[in-house]
Amino acid sequence: MHAGTVRVCLQANHGFTLMLLRLPLLAALLATSAAAFAAAPTITLPDSKTVSLSERFLAKLPRQSVSATAHGKTARYGGYDLRAVLQAAGVSTVALRGRAMTTTVTVSAPDGYRVVFALSELDPTLGNRHVLLADRENGQQLPAKDGPWRLVLPTDSRPARWEWQVETITVANTAPARRASAPGS
Repeated sequence: MHAGTVRVCLQANHGFTLMLLRLPLLAALLATSAAAFAAAPTITLPDSKTVSLSERFLAKLPRQSVSATAHGKTARYGGYDLRAVLQAAGVSTVALRGRAMTTTVTVSAPDGYRVVFALSELDPTLGNRHVLLADRENGQQLPAKDGPWRLVLPTDSRPARWEWQVETITVANTAPARRASAPGS
């Protein structure tokens, strides 16, 4: 038997035995498809609540695909619009004003790399920046070194914000706390 081969014997009611000798491929396929959601990024909201980008959460959102070029290589990426992901998590991303204009979105990877967006960059009435939270490249899951999730910004001149291995997304308001007005003022 080959290394990594699992031998499973199934006995049917009539006494015959079925042996499956090559389960590593099936196990690898199941592990790979589950890996993307096992490592699902989390969003931390300004009130410290967290939302996991689980398969169930993302199933409500439309998938998108974009063609983009980085380092001389053009590919087709599939995933979810970051604006739609944030809206589904309860973050308003449209017609921002006042304190909302000081909200940031920080996307972090396990190696400490961080990319920060002003939430207003994503607002369609202001920056209208398209940011894809991608899990596929040319129809395949992202390579392990890049995934299971990465950012793709097709309109950026350089791919410096195309973060690999997205782990957390933190939404924070950076405005100073409102001061209580002094008595008699």
